[in-house]
Amino acid sequence: MKLCYFFLDGDRHFGMRTSEGFLDLDIACRDFYATKPVKGADPSRFRDLKTFLSGGAESVTLANSIQEYIEQRRKSGWTPRAATGARYFFKTGEKIAYLPPVLPGAKIFSLSCNTAAQAKEMGREPPKRPPVFARFTNTLAGHEQAMFLMAPGERPEAEVELGVVIMKGGRRIARDKALDHVAGFSVVHTLNYRGLELSEGSTGHDWVMGRGLDYSLSVGPGVVARDEVQDPKSLKIELKVNGTLRQSGTTDDYLFSVAEVIHHISQGITLESGDLITLGGVGSAAGFEWGRAERQVKPGDVLEGTIDGIGSLKNVVTSEPANGAPPKGE
Repeated sequence: MKLCYFFLDGDRHFGMRTSEGFLDLDIACRDFYATKPVKGADPSRFRDLKTFLSGGAESVTLANSIQEYIEQRRKSGWTPRAATGARYFFKTGEKIAYLPPVLPGAKIFSLSCNTAAQAKEMGREPPKRPPVFARFTNTLAGHEQAMFLMAPGERPEAEVELGVVIMKGGRRIARDKALDHVAGFSVVHTLNYRGLELSEGSTGHDWVMGRGLDYSLSVGPGVVARDEVQDPKSLKIELKVNGTLRQSGTTDDYLFSVAEVIHHISQGITLESGDLITLGGVGSAAGFEWGRAERQVKPGDVLEGTIDGIGSLKNVVTSEPANGAPPKGE
């Protein structure tokens, strides 16, 4: 199951990507219960990602049932429409734009230097606990949307990371129970402005300016449900820029696993449904190590990040628009 937000003909939809197209789960759920009434059922339970996640495993089961119901009826020649006439199935050939599958107001946690390879490149000792910093929703872009190089940015570098979406919130979550709190996984691109993050003469990192400029965090194309990725270890992860390999490794390279990071953050911060955690970049390909001028991205560069079992994320890097207009669909 691949959950996503998408944009079509001026309307924003929440739903899922199937092999045949895109499904608006909110309208589909209402129609499903109209034809198959269940006492006490909430037909609006899929109005957005938050309500979906709040249902936990029950939501996944219901969404699968809805998809099966629609596929059976489509095979008989039926066009999926609600009783109101509203469409809720859209074919892949239509002009659909992805939006980032992140809730407005969600907390975004990112890790720095979470692989031994990056620590070595940066001349640091590997961290003894997860080095976490926060991002904000102003940074977000979606699959095939532009990632803008903002005017104040200096030494922009791109990385690919594993994204983790929280399903069930909690505080002081045990390591052995942490994956039970995960809704699913996504591919993440980050634009990191090293010149701002590590300004000359500074005694520390400026995470807010170095990692927090507008449209510097792309997430997508959707969220692959955890039941399709039982173990987030040993997944191949790589980034290509204009077709040239820039980063390559596996999620085994992470010093701190998904479970360890969730446990660590939740010791003092209550995690909530829809929160996003990005695990950090993996090792660089030869010739593109940290600190080299070759790592810097420029307008026109095409980023393609892939994680086995989760998908591929694509973005074009562009200059900041003169009028400050956001990407289409925002």
